[in-house]
Amino acid sequence: MALMPRQSQFFPGRPAATEHPLADYRPHQPVGAVSEYVEALTSPGDLVVDLFCQGPRFVAEAVDLGRRVLGFSVNPLLLAAARMGLIRVDPQAFRAAFTALADSPQGDRPLQSHLLSLYRSACPACTAAGVAEWFAWDRDIDYPFEKAVRCRECGEVQVGPTDRDDVALARSVAPRGLAYYYALDRAAPLNHPSRDRAAELVDCYTPRNLSALMALNRRLDGLRVTHAVKLALTAALIECFDRGSKLYAYGDPRRRPRTLRVPVRYLERNVWFRFEQAFQDLESDEPRISVAQEQDPRSLLRHERDGYALVARAAREVRELVSPDSAALVLVTPPRPDGVFWALSALWATWLWNSPEARAMRPFLQRRRFDWDWHWRALREALKVVAPCLTAEGSLVTLFDVDEEALLESVCLAASGAGYDLQCWGYAPETGYGLVWRWDEGQPARPLDAERLQGRMINEVKRATVQTLQNRGEPTPRPLVRAGAHTALIEKALLPSVGALDGGEAAMAFLADSIRQGLSAAPITELSGDENKGLWWLSDPPEAVDTLADRVEATVRHMLNERQVWTESDLVNGVYARFPRVLSPDLTFVHVCIESYGAYVNGQIHLRSEDDKQRRRREVEHVRENLIEMGERLGYRGVAGHVWDVRWLEDGREAYVFLVSSTAAIAAFLLHRRLSRVEAQRCLVVPGGRAGLVDLKLQRDPRLGRAVEAGGWQFIKFRHLRRLMKEDDLDRYAFKTVLGLDPIIEQEGAQIPLF
Repeated sequence: MALMPRQSQFFPGRPAATEHPLADYRPHQPVGAVSEYVEALTSPGDLVVDLFCQGPRFVAEAVDLGRRVLGFSVNPLLLAAARMGLIRVDPQAFRAAFTALADSPQGDRPLQSHLLSLYRSACPACTAAGVAEWFAWDRDIDYPFEKAVRCRECGEVQVGPTDRDDVALARSVAPRGLAYYYALDRAAPLNHPSRDRAAELVDCYTPRNLSALMALNRRLDGLRVTHAVKLALTAALIECFDRGSKLYAYGDPRRRPRTLRVPVRYLERNVWFRFEQAFQDLESDEPRISVAQEQDPRSLLRHERDGYALVARAAREVRELVSPDSAALVLVTPPRPDGVFWALSALWATWLWNSPEARAMRPFLQRRRFDWDWHWRALREALKVVAPCLTAEGSLVTLFDVDEEALLESVCLAASGAGYDLQCWGYAPETGYGLVWRWDEGQPARPLDAERLQGRMINEVKRATVQTLQNRGEPTPRPLVRAGAHTALIEKALLPSVGALDGGEAAMAFLADSIRQGLSAAPITELSGDENKGLWWLSDPPEAVDTLADRVEATVRHMLNERQVWTESDLVNGVYARFPRVLSPDLTFVHVCIESYGAYVNGQIHLRSEDDKQRRRREVEHVRENLIEMGERLGYRGVAGHVWDVRWLEDGREAYVFLVSSTAAIAAFLLHRRLSRVEAQRCLVVPGGRAGLVDLKLQRDPRLGRAVEAGGWQFIKFRHLRRLMKEDDLDRYAFKTVLGLDPIIEQEGAQIPLF
């Protein structure tokens, strides 16, 4: 009897910062998402493969749930980053090793003292002796022109111009000294084909910083400490290799270099200060799991042991270890085609380790082509290799953020071209995409006529885009619109044919052009204004205003009503299960809906007592009665109505009209054409607990904000109305004056001025 495939959905997880080392190069991976996929798609004891291991998070979450995990990477630096999050480092031993390293002899003085002396400098404010945090250099004249000095006399860092002593000290270190040749020989020995390229990379460091880095590297290499402590110190040194290069432009806020060309003006950072900072950052990090040690991969695969193993092999070599039909889940966050990172990784790996894994990185010193056409084809081959390793009901899950649009195209082309079928997907701007695939080798794609294929793709993108916006009923972020277009092409089995065009050499450009033309042909428009950049909406929308935001709010309210107690993750995942694929809401909005209706008690969520159905119904009736009474007190005729809950009339004409709602479902009111033609003062009365939700809806849907401003809408909280009812001497002038004194949004910086 065939096994039934497991069911899954999109799990957004929670956004989290990437840990050190190499945090600026590694992808952001959501917390908790892998735990949910592992629980949904595997059983305890199953094998999970992290195909491109780039950190500890995927491994940690799967191991914590009792799965065996293999993490693969050809890059030993990425495996070191993963190990750093998976081992326990004794804080006392770590601090002791740092101190021992600082006190180790360098000539006639301790290493720390020697390294700091390389950056000695006079304070530009008071001329007292100090140590520079950095020098700014001009590349063309090879001259440091500015500095930042830690001054004990001033008690702060002072920034100012350099002096003659600074220039003389910088030039006192020989550019082709022992440190240079040590660094170059470690990277590529004499007569090695990568020697010239390695020399270019070594030249990305000033002689002073290279001398400091190699001194640290040699001392660390000879330090006798535990494996865990050595790894932690190595991670700190990797941070110095990165931040100590000349690739960071002076005055440029970018967090990592995008090119291997030294900027015209660059920073030379104090290597010892950077090492201290990296040590402090790593000292504060907590390990993610309590596995005693990494296991031998073969014993793990034979199920002799539980836990994890990290393997320094390329994805194309997975089948040399993993047997067919043995992996229940393969996790993939594809590495970016970042030539800068891979070239630097090759350099740093050879500096750190004289090992086969480090030497295997040397080809990356020479490789200069890391474009997206190369990326998707390499990814497709890796996914083909791992496919037979999956069990009959096994799944492939691709998780990645949206920092580069081409990554979505590459993943979709690669997975569909490797014979995978898309089962489900979702997107949250805070955590990125999650796509679940199952392998179905099927028949190889037949090449189609390019012109005919593109015509079909353009029409499909146009159709899918319009349908996405119609189904959501609100302006939608560009990444989700594009995802809807890509997945529509997958469902129509068109992407494998794209990959078959002329060997796939121009597949990425062909796909990108088809998407672009399809979006251009669709009757949609990008909303104007910086705050709305990247939001797409229909050019001629229907009058219906059943927005996704209002539906999500109603779903959260219903779920809290139908079940007494929820965990936050169960509630969030339950919402996403009800809004799959193109209906995926943004995670922030889901959380604000939960906060609006839910109360947190001991880590669990239940419906707020004031949002009990009967209680809210009575409160709304009471608010309507108060409004009628208040209108009478102010000399109006208060009338209950059908379209408007309450109207205040004067001489038979409407002066004020009120809508009373216990929810934040405001789109139906603000966008209703009939209501927009009313000349009276329009007021929407809502509970104070809906204020944050109303504000977020106004921010995320620019149509609502414009309607508030154009219609002069006033928002009144229930509690505000109760306070006004207690005013004995309330008159019309006072009512109009105080109406906006308790605004719907009390925090600073609200984007829409409501009063």
